[in-house]
Amino acid sequence: MKLSMMTLSFCSLSLLATGLDAATSAPPAGPVGFDEDTVGGPARSFEGVIGDWYVGEADGKKGLMVDGARWRQGTPSANLADQAKRLYGDRYAEFLDGVKAFAFFPLAIWKGECAGDRRFSVRFYPISGRIDQGAGIAYDVGTDGSYFGFRANALEDNLLFFKVVRGKRTIIQTIRGVDTSTRAWHTLTATIAGKELSVQLDGKERLKRTLDRAPVGRCGLWSKADSKVLFDDFEARSTLP
Repeated sequence: MKLSMMTLSFCSLSLLATGLDAATSAPPAGPVGFDEDTVGGPARSFEGVIGDWYVGEADGKKGLMVDGARWRQGTPSANLADQAKRLYGDRYAEFLDGVKAFAFFPLAIWKGECAGDRRFSVRFYPISGRIDQGAGIAYDVGTDGSYFGFRANALEDNLLFFKVVRGKRTIIQTIRGVDTSTRAWHTLTATIAGKELSVQLDGKERLKRTLDRAPVGRCGLWSKADSKVLFDDFEARSTLP
């Protein structure tokens, strides 16, 4: 599927938000590793819908790599429609209509359950990127392609909480002075209990706020522009008893 860089249709996120196709089995709650996946191929537990995602290696570890070295303003997956159908069933067209594929926010959607009270966590290893070295978690990914996210950035040493609607990002809160070194492992964690959100980086709470509502959509991994980052040990565990 070929789409113009600046006039790409809304085509990435409406497919992923409401229900797995009957042929797709949901993976376990986590943590999700990639040791059984083939280097250079896709991850079995994620759908890489925007940007270049593949199983890669760095620092002697295997994980899910987002590679912005050939960044082309958020090129969508060639199999986007099929991916959206697997993730969102009959409502996949809403997802495609809800996302500007040329937005420069690479996104990989996890195939498991994300709604309700959750503990999200992922380890990440920033490798390179002249514009960005961003690593984040997207959650509440809806059938209209909108989602919330929080991310660290090894070039900016800050943490952002934001929302993306139709490919446009709105930054809700910025926390500065968050040291995130390049070529070192970091852990990004968040807990959502009802409408209460707490985000930690490397074990230190950096953001705490009350959300407008509890999340209901899908979740996954997020990056930006030319970032090259390896992700591992993703988790979206329910905190309900």
